[in-house]
Amino acid sequence: MENAFTRACFFIFLSLAGGKLHTQSSFPNLEANSYLEKVVPEIVLTYLNENLPLATQVSKIYGIPADFLLCVSGLETGWGKSELSRMAHNHFGIKNHYQEGPSYCVMHVDFVPGVGNVEEIDCFKQYASPLESFMDYAAHLQRRSCYLEIQDRAFAGFQDWAQVISGCGYATDPDYGQKLREIRNKYFINYLVPSAYEYNYTTAR
Repeated sequence: MENAFTRACFFIFLSLAGGKLHTQSSFPNLEANSYLEKVVPEIVLTYLNENLPLATQVSKIYGIPADFLLCVSGLETGWGKSELSRMAHNHFGIKNHYQEGPSYCVMHVDFVPGVGNVEEIDCFKQYASPLESFMDYAAHLQRRSCYLEIQDRAFAGFQDWAQVISGCGYATDPDYGQKLREIRNKYFINYLVPSAYEYNYTTAR
């Protein structure tokens, strides 16, 4: 109850700080007001605004929360500034180990247990569009057995997915799930993404 009350109060604060959430904005796909547009970097807002429709579409098909998809892709691409996302439309760092279509090879840093960060050239999938990348990432998760339980769980949200992803073979960084949580909180993504706020508020009650 306390969490629900706190979130509701903060949501009201955001509304009062910037007027109505649905006033004219440079980021029409987001629940952005003047306050959020001041405190959240423009590069983050722009990336979220451009890719929220893609994340929402994939979320409806695969049941993966849109805010989770955006936090992962934002982290992987540096909010759309990485060479891999710009040149190959690869927003999730999916490698092309099995030569499934065209590749894009680039210098990349991976975390190796017992060694640390290692920089080397690696080849990744090259996509025709960002949507294709979002769809392939969701399909990639669906194929892994360790995601089966969470995919069958009703109302599995961001926190559930962030908890599972570190141990499911997608990310080598053991702190990956925590980094996603920090991104979501730092940039108010749970308020900027409409479906994320609705899920948090209704389930917290």
